[in-house]
Amino acid sequence: MSQRLSEHATVTVIETADIGGTNVTSGWLSMKNYARAMGIAVIGATWNASDDLDEFRFQQATDSSGTSAKDLTTDASGGNYDTDSPIDAADNFAIVEIRGEDLDTDNGFDFVRLYAAEGGNSGTDNITISVIRYGYAYPQKELQGAASSGAQVYVDINT
Repeated sequence: MSQRLSEHATVTVIETADIGGTNVTSGWLSMKNYARAMGIAVIGATWNASDDLDEFRFQQATDSSGTSAKDLTTDASGGNYDTDSPIDAADNFAIVEIRGEDLDTDNGFDFVRLYAAEGGNSGTDNITISVIRYGYAYPQKELQGAASSGAQVYVDINT
């Protein structure tokens, strides 16, 4: 059986932001019925070369408001995102992946968000982050939502 990505995955892209001295996050996203998630951070062309991406991780929470939020992956020396080898130049990227079973579901943790931060602020530090949740347990046509004029457009040359 052939499946389209739009039938078993949801992609969330966060607008490029200047995070010099601050952070950017995705919203809290439900992992219910998804097998995996991948977070991607891509440094923009205007990243200040003297700065590093200091933090990059998934966090988990019990609801879409971020209740009881805690880290799911690590960003430290030798961590999932190894701060000994951070990304620090235009077009560098980092990827962190999780599985649904990594979440503390026994205690009600079903939501995740991607978090990226840069501690210094010596110039513009543009970054784009994305979360791809995939392996949807109940594939369906246009999982992202029904297409509508100008808002969501689906193109499939095999239809």
